[in-house]
Amino acid sequence: MTCLNCQQEATGKFCPNCGQRTEVKRITIREGWNDFWARIYGVDGKLMHTLRDLTIRPGVVAKKYIEGNRVLYYGPVGYFFLMLTIYVLFISIFDIDMLQLFKISNEAIYEEGSGQEQNALKIQEWIFKHQRLVSFLYIPFYALGAVLLFRKNKYNFAEHSTLVFYTQGHYLWPTIIILIILKFTGYSHIFAKGMFVSLLIGALYYAYGCRQLYTAYKPGRAMFRGVLVHIFSFFTLMFTVMVLMIIAVIIVVIIDSELLKPLLEPPPNVE
Repeated sequence: MTCLNCQQEATGKFCPNCGQRTEVKRITIREGWNDFWARIYGVDGKLMHTLRDLTIRPGVVAKKYIEGNRVLYYGPVGYFFLMLTIYVLFISIFDIDMLQLFKISNEAIYEEGSGQEQNALKIQEWIFKHQRLVSFLYIPFYALGAVLLFRKNKYNFAEHSTLVFYTQGHYLWPTIIILIILKFTGYSHIFAKGMFVSLLIGALYYAYGCRQLYTAYKPGRAMFRGVLVHIFSFFTLMFTVMVLMIIAVIIVVIIDSELLKPLLEPPPNVE
């Protein structure tokens, strides 16, 4: 039998050269449904294996991928962006107004009329609109922290990034669950606390993955260093953003200082 895809001789249900089915059925609703689940579960169960093993042993998934197993699991970068897409999709399906949640949270944090609330909301709005870019830019800081704190394992920068991509993508599941709970329980006023819980879960989850991946360290020390990586990445990112903002302000002052006036003017008094 000749393969329809690569034209090689094939026996059995699949072509040994490219994996194309040798028996192709006519397109029907039933066949489309079966093909959908075949893509989900697959012969090797790639997606289900990835979801299951990332939940219970993220460090093992990263370790196998680093060691060369590219068949059993989704790639880390692909899974990361898949989860970001699912995250945005859930927000859209359940009509979760993130900007409204940010606004409610800011009202509880900042003094009314101080102007800080609106400035914070603008930054949060920009971050939400460019979430994929912001999330992706966060990865190098995480990986840099891992390079510095887990040198005994002799991984390079890209190999350290593997666990970061997997864990940063997978921890979006509890974030999605928390957002849905806040949406349907009416507890939007505790949004900031909910996001803090989500971030805490993310930090501990990454540390748990470090315990399994970085076997050159004792389990407890690996987890502790994983928490330090999380702290390091956060403050390094904040420092980098501050430096870039200062540089941007200096450039604006040199070019045209008039552009800064709207930012420097005090907010109008609310009677």
